[in-house]
Amino acid sequence: MTVDEFVATLVAEARADPETPGLLLHGSRALDAHHSDSDYDLIRVVTEEAYSARRERDALLERRPPGDGPKVDILFQSTSRIESYVTNPGWYTATYISAQLLLDRSGEIAALMHRLTAEAGRAAREGTAAAYDDYRNSFVRSIKAARRGDDLGRQLHAAGSALALVRTLFGLESVWPPYHDRLAVHIASVEELQGWPSDFLADALLRLARDADPTFQQELEERVEQLMDVRGIPHEWGNDLQPLKKLRF
Repeated sequence: MTVDEFVATLVAEARADPETPGLLLHGSRALDAHHSDSDYDLIRVVTEEAYSARRERDALLERRPPGDGPKVDILFQSTSRIESYVTNPGWYTATYISAQLLLDRSGEIAALMHRLTAEAGRAAREGTAAAYDDYRNSFVRSIKAARRGDDLGRQLHAAGSALALVRTLFGLESVWPPYHDRLAVHIASVEELQGWPSDFLADALLRLARDADPTFQQELEERVEQLMDVRGIPHEWGNDLQPLKKLRF
């Protein structure tokens, strides 16, 4: 059975159930980043009544072991549950944004996914200034640790600055960041929109997390600061930041 045929059987099964208005495929299969034996991760949207019944019997997650095809994991959700994610984005948001809609009986699920993506983008944009503040705080602490010869503090704070930088740069484009293990797939579009050299950001994040070289951190901070100024999000640190930017290691 081919991949398309296997997906077709999953869709046909959901379509045959009147209590299933929608079906989503997420994870590596949805992103075309899978291996031949990768799981099929599904979100099966069911009616409120069916969802409540499953919740009462603790059956909201169904795991099907591999038989004639790969393993299948099915998470059962209701539209009201997904609706709550629209206004409260969190760790789960990236799952829904990257999902493929396989079945939508009425168009309601597509509209819900569109709203979820738009609201997550708005929240990411609104959080850009705070993420930038987190980035620079971590930069400052890492550089101060380097000045003291504290390697552990330098590397941990540099790693923290990498996480904050991801939120900052994606937020500038009103995009909710993907999961870290999917970042490499999406970061090229951010580089293009913001004028970074090709493959620069992935390497920069690796260097922050792996090496935490203070000189590189200073160079990167200058580039980030220039970008943020151009985009209208300056950050005033008074005189505290300048001496750290001029330190030589």
